[in-house]
Amino acid sequence: MDSNVVNIIISILSGIAACIPLVVQLVKYVKQSVQEKNWKQLLTLVTNLMEEAEKKFATGAERKEWVMSMVKASADTVNYPIDMDEVSKLIDSLCDMSKIVNGKK
Repeated sequence: MDSNVVNIIISILSGIAACIPLVVQLVKYVKQSVQEKNWKQLLTLVTNLMEEAEKKFATGAERKEWVMSMVKASADTVNYPIDMDEVSKLIDSLCDMSKIVNGKK
C-alpha cells in the first residue's frame, strides 16, 4: 500500500514538473501579446506627443527628449514595461517619414 502511495506522489510531482515550463512559456506569450496589442496605442501616443513637442520646442533634439520622457513617464505610471530603444527608433522613423511626405525644407 505504501509503495502505491509513493508511486502516485511521484507521478503527480513528475506531472507538475512537466507543466511548469509550459506555464512559464504561456505567461511569456500572454505578456508579449498584450504588448503587441498595445503597440497601436503607443504609436498614437507618440504621434500626439510629437505634434505637441513641435509647438513647444525649437530643436529636434529637445522635441525627441521631451517625447521620450513623456512616454517613459506614462509607462511608469501604469507600471508597463517599455523598450525605450524601440520608442527612439519609432520616433526617428516617423521623423524620416514626415520629411519624405512633406519634402525637405
